[in-house]
Amino acid sequence: MKNPKKPFNLKKFLKYLLSLVGYVFLAAADGNFAPFALPLFAANVYVGLSPFSSFVLYISPYLLSFSLTTVLGAGIGGFLVTVFFLIMKRVKTRPGLSLAFITAFALLPYVFMRDCHNLTVRLILAGVCVPLVFIFVSAAKVFLVKGLKYRLSTDEIVSAAILYSVVFYGGINLFSAPVYEAFAIALTLVSAMILKRSHCAVVALVTALPLFFNSENPAFFAPLALYSLVAICFSPYSKLAVAISTLAVKVALWNFTDIYDEWSFASQFFILAPVCAFLFTPSFAFRKIREKLTVYKDNNLGKYALNRNRLDLSGKLFEISAVFDEMSASLKKLSNETNIEKKAEKDIADELFMKCCSDCKHLSSCRDKLFRSDEELGKIVTLATAKGRLNLADLPSSFSLKCKYPESIVEEANELIDGCERELLKAESLKNGRELILAQTDGLSEALKSLAVNLSMRLEGKNEVGNAVAENLMSAGIYAFETLAFGEGDSIEINILLPKKQAASPLLLKAVKEVTGKNMVICDAFNVSEELTAVTLKRAPLFDAAFSVAQKTKSDKEKSGDTHSVTKISEGKFLIALNDGMGSGEKASETSATAISLVETFYKANLSSETVLSTVNKILSFNGEDNFTALDVGVIDLFSGGADFIKIGSPYSFVITRDAVKIVEGSSLPLGILDELHPTVCKTKLSSGDVVVFVSDGISDAFGSSSDLIDFLSTQRALNPKTLADNILQKALSLDDGVAKDDMTAFCVRIFEKAS
Repeated sequence: MKNPKKPFNLKKFLKYLLSLVGYVFLAAADGNFAPFALPLFAANVYVGLSPFSSFVLYISPYLLSFSLTTVLGAGIGGFLVTVFFLIMKRVKTRPGLSLAFITAFALLPYVFMRDCHNLTVRLILAGVCVPLVFIFVSAAKVFLVKGLKYRLSTDEIVSAAILYSVVFYGGINLFSAPVYEAFAIALTLVSAMILKRSHCAVVALVTALPLFFNSENPAFFAPLALYSLVAICFSPYSKLAVAISTLAVKVALWNFTDIYDEWSFASQFFILAPVCAFLFTPSFAFRKIREKLTVYKDNNLGKYALNRNRLDLSGKLFEISAVFDEMSASLKKLSNETNIEKKAEKDIADELFMKCCSDCKHLSSCRDKLFRSDEELGKIVTLATAKGRLNLADLPSSFSLKCKYPESIVEEANELIDGCERELLKAESLKNGRELILAQTDGLSEALKSLAVNLSMRLEGKNEVGNAVAENLMSAGIYAFETLAFGEGDSIEINILLPKKQAASPLLLKAVKEVTGKNMVICDAFNVSEELTAVTLKRAPLFDAAFSVAQKTKSDKEKSGDTHSVTKISEGKFLIALNDGMGSGEKASETSATAISLVETFYKANLSSETVLSTVNKILSFNGEDNFTALDVGVIDLFSGGADFIKIGSPYSFVITRDAVKIVEGSSLPLGILDELHPTVCKTKLSSGDVVVFVSDGISDAFGSSSDLIDFLSTQRALNPKTLADNILQKALSLDDGVAKDDMTAFCVRIFEKAS
């Protein structure tokens, strides 16, 4: 059975072809079949090429000398290197310093068998080749293994530049300097399309080295530098502009400098070949090559570590959230299994039976008459616990007629109920505490899940948006050292590392908008060093808001019981609140401030409105005194204009639009009065120019009715928040003859569309 034919390996073929070109050019370096190909042969085998195939390619250019001594000198040296690597492979050892010794030994046939140059020159050339083998090993790794798809160290870049210079020094001897310059221009133009712009200048510098060594004229660095400059400047805009500018530089240098005086007029036209090839190569071809080099351009390990850490943290948050869910489920199960009041009633009825009936001499008579005194006692205890106190008139007539000692039953029942009240209060406190913990565990679970979802947003591998932003910033004169883009659409987030001075440039947001199509805002900035700043950009809200408040303390008090708050909940969302502590003075102010502080803290923790208000209500309910608070809360989304109003025992609120004054009213009791809270919630959509007005009951009472206040607000639509708040307060005071009969507060918020 025949072995299946192996498929053609293009990558391996190109490696050997590149090696052959290197051997040919190096052999031509001095015009006398120089020995520089030997260290390259050793380096190629060292990095993994076949010793036999490499030997055949290595000896090929020396066969063209048609000189037996030349072929033998190169062949014996190559044979020794081949045998050396076969032995190293056999003993499974990687050559180290021994590579220098075998190279020196393999160069002895060149020194003693060749007749080119004199012995001293041959010794010098052989001596140069010995250390050169280590440089060529590093360079071979670049050209044959790493290529441009892996990050290169400084040593590797320098080694690759040295090998390139030596190889193409020989190439110039074979094909002439004008032909090589055309090749160098082609490399420079292509590098401008597929590499970072700074890399294009490096390519131009390296490609100028062979011309410098060949002519010993440093002026040849200037043309390649100019070609790279025009490529860097015009490649983002037009290939045609790059081509025309390159030809213009050539014409200018030919006419106004003496760099090309030794070249013929016809040789100047060689530049047309690389320019035309560059111009007619489709842009998508460059784009595909550039995409294949993203591994080289981007910090993929950093992105991997960042994504992994975010996903790990997201997973941990989900796990912690599950713990709180399990706690909530357990608390709900336990609270459903036990009815404290029913259990207490049964215990009282049992004890009452034991004390009054179990030892009664008439118990058997009651049983004979089918009078179940224990069941009847249960009904009596239920009635007694409901009233709090029992008397003879409360006993059912059927029980009073059959029981011989009803007075004892009443007296003993009251004593047992009085003793049980303290236990019931403790049980009730335990129940409220359990419900408070339940509300918190539910809220924390939801907040953690929301945070986990946000953290699960990954940085994509290609980072196309980030790279596009970096390029556009460069066009605007802003150099971004690193750019990372998370998410997409409205949830996109862009992180940029740039010079501190440029972080405040107005061109920054403009350049980012040109790429994303969205207005962006700097939501965070961090100085990573004295020169660099990292900024985080997110989508800018559609709206902005202006706030103002006008207050007047009750005339006979020093401190107002009204408090107000404006709190940023998240990016583009804020909370406004007006709290009216029942009464006025120090105690009302303290209760009001406590409620506002709790509401702010819970909302900033991203808990739901239901959890926040229920928790605050229960906390205030623990207060033994009758200090309650009326609360107006508004949560406004500056991205959409949506607004949620939550009213608890507060007077009317209003939204002033261009066309009308809308009323927002509620009917729930103030916070802290009842264990169960049922706030009034109203949702609406705000437009640019709308004004939200919160007033405390001191102002609403002064106006007398909501219709009177609406009539007044209808005349105030075009005012700014400060003037409007002041006018509302002054009008309320004038209606009360200038005397503040209660704490008065007018809190106004105007929504307006942000300029692009």
